[in-house]
Amino acid sequence: MMTLEQLPPKGVKREQAILELGKDEANGELLFQLVNTEKGKCKTAAQKALAQLEYAPAAPLWAKLVQGKWMGSNIMSDACSDCVSEQIAPVILKTLSQLLDEGDTKPLDIEQLNFCFHLMLGKASPKMLEVYRFLAENTQRIAQLKRMPVYSDDDCTSWWITDGLRIWDATPKEKEKIPAVVLTASLIRNPDERLQALADELNERYGGSWLMPVFMKAIITQPKEQVYETYSPLLDTPQKGYLFHALGMLHYRCYPEDWTYERLGPDGMIALIFWGDYSYGTYDTRFMIERYVDLDERWLFDLAKDPEGRKPTVTWQTYNRGGVLYGSYDEMFISLLPLKVENPELKRVLWDYFRIRSQKKKVAKSITVYKDAAERFGDE
Repeated sequence: MMTLEQLPPKGVKREQAILELGKDEANGELLFQLVNTEKGKCKTAAQKALAQLEYAPAAPLWAKLVQGKWMGSNIMSDACSDCVSEQIAPVILKTLSQLLDEGDTKPLDIEQLNFCFHLMLGKASPKMLEVYRFLAENTQRIAQLKRMPVYSDDDCTSWWITDGLRIWDATPKEKEKIPAVVLTASLIRNPDERLQALADELNERYGGSWLMPVFMKAIITQPKEQVYETYSPLLDTPQKGYLFHALGMLHYRCYPEDWTYERLGPDGMIALIFWGDYSYGTYDTRFMIERYVDLDERWLFDLAKDPEGRKPTVTWQTYNRGGVLYGSYDEMFISLLPLKVENPELKRVLWDYFRIRSQKKKVAKSITVYKDAAERFGDE
């Protein structure tokens, strides 16, 4: 436990030291003091750190912040404590209900709707679970929402819930997946047993897109062989599209051998989300969450079958770059693959698959899916 006197006196070092205090429940009292004495970025850091802790005296602070600017999403979106969750869930539920009532009759400004989604991330308290149940009961209303334009000549066909999760053809079929996408992201952030049980409950009750968080839960918590044997049979059913959406939140991070810049972490498969959003010159609540996972290699052989067949769109993928083939099954697939495939049989299968796909699928020159594949899996 750190004391006030041990903190750096000012600047970025003090800010970072305050953020670190949020890793130890014993620092609750000190952080609560700092929230009331610090200013600027250090005050924000103290609030963010305190939000990570189960510190009951701070409950009125969270109840106040959620009523304010951006609903306090810049402070509380990346917090999973029940102390925060129980205070803000009733406000989120009330706000969502009001927004859906408004959206039933006219196009909606979705900014506040997204703040609600952002705040739900990883929170598993009893009152927050009720928010998820409300959304599950109202997926058809969400599916029918229309949004207001945000710039001139906006045709309002695109939709986003975060800066890293957006689609360009916002059909009702795609929008109805939004609550399940939020729960899937929540499990990546915090695979709390209550969220796991909720995923099972909603999948059993409603089916459909609720398979996504159930599949993600399995990827995070179960042996990879068990996950494959349980879920791969669904590749031969109409439910396969939901598996692809969950796989779209996975990414095999790998660096070239000559990489000279800072590495974010070791090579390997990660469950990845980019959360939050920004408004130019107004706010920026974005952050990234990643969790190492493992995937049975048999999935890759299965995904490379039938290169000449029609592939389903995979809309809710996690993106951190532009110029990608939005909604592309092949974009999802190549993101699961390392730069170098060690298995020679898999490498041959991938080479054949992407070679045929590149001949069949015509895309803009700026889209490098098939060029990347040729460089990875072609003859050395």
